[in-house]
Order: sequence, then C-alpha cells, then structure tokens
Amino acid sequence: MAHRFDILTMGRSSIDLYAHQIGVPITSVTSFDAYVGGCPTNIAVGVRRLGLRSALLTAVGDDQVGDFVLSFLTREDVDVSATPRKRGKRTSAVVLTIQPPDAFPLTFYREGCADRELSPEDVDRAPLAESAIVVLTGTGLSHEPARAATMYAARRARAAGSRVVVDLDYRADQWRSREEYESQVLRLVSHAHLAIGTEDELAAATDERGRAAAGADRLLAGGPDAFVLKRGAEGARVYERGQAPVDVAPFRIEVLNVLGAGDAFAAGLLYGLRRGWTLARAARVGNATGAIIVTRHGCANFMPTWPEVEAFVASHGGWTCEPAA
Repeated sequence: MAHRFDILTMGRSSIDLYAHQIGVPITSVTSFDAYVGGCPTNIAVGVRRLGLRSALLTAVGDDQVGDFVLSFLTREDVDVSATPRKRGKRTSAVVLTIQPPDAFPLTFYREGCADRELSPEDVDRAPLAESAIVVLTGTGLSHEPARAATMYAARRARAAGSRVVVDLDYRADQWRSREEYESQVLRLVSHAHLAIGTEDELAAATDERGRAAAGADRLLAGGPDAFVLKRGAEGARVYERGQAPVDVAPFRIEVLNVLGAGDAFAAGLLYGLRRGWTLARAARVGNATGAIIVTRHGCANFMPTWPEVEAFVASHGGWTCEPAA
C-alpha cells in the first residue's frame, strides 16, 4: 500500500528559548535564541530533513507563539494541515540553559497549553491511515483530553495497518506521580509495534530500576515486537522478542548540548526503518543523527540532512554496518 506520508507524529510542540550564553547559569544569561521544540515536533522535522514525508498532529494556541511554530513547520515542509488552533489556550514554551558537559536545566511552561487539548475528533481529522508509521509519546498521556486522543490514535493507526511507535518520553514534572505514568504508558505500549526510550524512561515505565534487561522484557511482554534503548554516549541497544540484545556502537564526539539528542536519534532510527533496514542498522543511523545534534545549539532547527549524516559518518570512521540502499 502506498502511503501519502512516511511518518506522522502526534503530541507536544513549543517555542524553545535557548540561552544564547553557554556555560553560565540562568542568572548570568542576557539573551535567548528562539527555536521550535517538543519531542514529536522535533522528530517530524528530523525525518523530513532526512528526506521522508512527514506530518504532525499537534495543537497551538490562537497566539503569536502559535504563528511562530506553524510558520517554521511550514517552511520545513512538515504537513500541519490537521493541526488545530485552540481558542483561549496558549502555545507551550520551554526555557533552557546550556552548561556543558553535564548540566542542561530546562523549565516547561505547559499549564493549560494547547496541545493538552488534542481530542479524538482532532485525531479523526488527521491522516493516520495515510501514514506508514505513527509516532506517539508518553507525555501525550499526562492530561485529558490528550490522553484519550493519544490512546484513540494508537488504536486507529493499528487498525489502519500503520506501524505504531511509542517514544516513552517521560517528563516527571508533567505527571502527578511516576505510578500514574507507568500505568498509562504501559496501556499505550500495548498497542505499539516498537517502543523507544532511555534507561531512566524504561525504569519509570516498568519499575525496573537499574535492570534494563528486565525492564525491556516487561515492556515486550506487554505487546511490542521490539524496544530500542537509547544509551547516549554508549550508543543504543536493541531488544527484539525471542532474540539476544544487540549493542549498536556510538560515534565519539565532544558534547555541546544533549537536549533533543533522543529526538534526533528517533528521527534517524525511523528513517532507517522506513528504508527497510534492520533495527540495528537503523539504530546506527540514529546514533549518527543524535551525535550530530549534541554538537549543535538546538534541536529541530538544527536537524541534519542525509548528506550531512553521510559526511559526518565518513569523517568518524564509517558505518559499522553499511546500510544497504
């Protein structure tokens, strides 16, 4: 079946205000750079820059920040035709500071934000059935009506034959408790073909702290065929039901900013999957796109193109497993 879109992502979007001054606390920051962010938004831009056709179902407010977000996405050729503007709501915002090598504080402004108001009716207007892969996120479950809309989207996409991917995307300050997150994300993952997450996210989703293998086993027992563990500087690990885990080598780089690295990884992984590569090969692409982003100031605005990925990999020793064309 031919699909109009390779990837559709659903969930949060925001204006991201990145401190222009690097290596200083917020009290010493004097200016900010304005970018676009939010896990599914970053992924939609990332896969589009790699050459796939992407659509995004988010919601923005009837405010100038919504204009900012939609204008950027339109320039990036991400389809936002199904994205509603929620009257009386504000578009989400995030403030971030960058203090390498290991401090990257961020503050969310999401109380009453527009994308929490996504509804099942909004999902009905989105091109899920026209998308080969549908990406949903854990944060989409934090509040109603977006929680019901996200669950509905998973069921509808699966029924339409789309491949459902869940990014665990755990933001503790968006939830009343970790236990609530665990119960909701496990419900969502039961509809997925593939899940993606970090060790911290896997622990939050499964209550298996410090035991990634046990957490992956619990996740896979709930429904998906595979789980890809994002390990940062250690690369990635692929768990597929009934098979031994596979470690995927990282690329060694000097980190400027880790924020958004996981979304860039997901974009590369999804690109490889859409090309029909194995999960391990696709994860190697994800390691490359993630490594590129951590050398740059922001995320969505700095996502690499496929020629940039190839040049980066060539300058870092080449592919461990050369992805077949």
